[in-house]
Amino acid sequence: MKKNPLSKPRASGKSALIGLVLLIGGYLPGFGADAARAAHPIRLPLTFVHSNPVTTITVGGQSVPAVVDISGGDADGALTLSKDLIEAAHGVSLGTAVATDASGHEFTRPRFSIPAVTIDGRTFRDVRAVQEAALVAEDGPGVPNGIGKHFLSRYFVVVDYAGSSITLWPPDTRNPMGTDCGRIRIPMERTKEAKLAVSSFDTAAGRVRLLWGANSYSMLPESLVEKLRLATVTHGPDSPKFHQTRALSAAGQDLGPLEFVVLPLQLPPDFDGMLGRNFFDHHIVCFDYQRREIRVRRVDAAK
Repeated sequence: MKKNPLSKPRASGKSALIGLVLLIGGYLPGFGADAARAAHPIRLPLTFVHSNPVTTITVGGQSVPAVVDISGGDADGALTLSKDLIEAAHGVSLGTAVATDASGHEFTRPRFSIPAVTIDGRTFRDVRAVQEAALVAEDGPGVPNGIGKHFLSRYFVVVDYAGSSITLWPPDTRNPMGTDCGRIRIPMERTKEAKLAVSSFDTAAGRVRLLWGANSYSMLPESLVEKLRLATVTHGPDSPKFHQTRALSAAGQDLGPLEFVVLPLQLPPDFDGMLGRNFFDHHIVCFDYQRREIRVRRVDAAK
């Protein structure tokens, strides 16, 4: 499987924000404010490319695929876009942004203002964007464009992988029409980086903080696995190591067992590991950023 490297972006050498390099998005004051107050939700139908959720947006009159991820994003831009797409959309240069990958290597990305971006029929003007990192073409899902947490967190977000959709409701939503978010309520923990959805979970080996990342697979860093002396297995030749939790619970609620792939990640102190698609495939997850809580329901559970 593909490794999802992490980025630690910062604007012109200022304070850093952590996010997935491949899934970077952003949200700046004023962008989408009217849409956030709209009565009707923004619906993002999904397809999966290398297990990453992809929707379609329109930039500069072109309809293009974009990865959607609640854990990615930085303050340098509302979207991540390819160089060719930025040029075609007549992007106006805003300087550069500096990022650090999971191995500690720094690289820069140009920043731009994009005249128009349309998402589910709603047009946003003068949107700031960062240019894709070269790493995307080498090790990514093949989709250079992305929407991240600083855009998504302005809404009540319903992630329904089983239904191949992510829906963005007005932020004060409590019970989205037609969706049962379930009764399990899990607090969002305080984090140094803004807009991260992180919660505390209990396992047989102790408590861990996990990022609700919706990545291609749930992940733990090798360093944590070694520290906690977690048992691992492989699934054949050239397979990475995997750890299977016997039980995973949060806020006193049992969420069942879960398998994590073990990778040489260097994660920020905000979280110890990440939940991925193998969790989201079996749960509807509702992110209530206004109330700082996450509601979860198993897809096959009785309503």
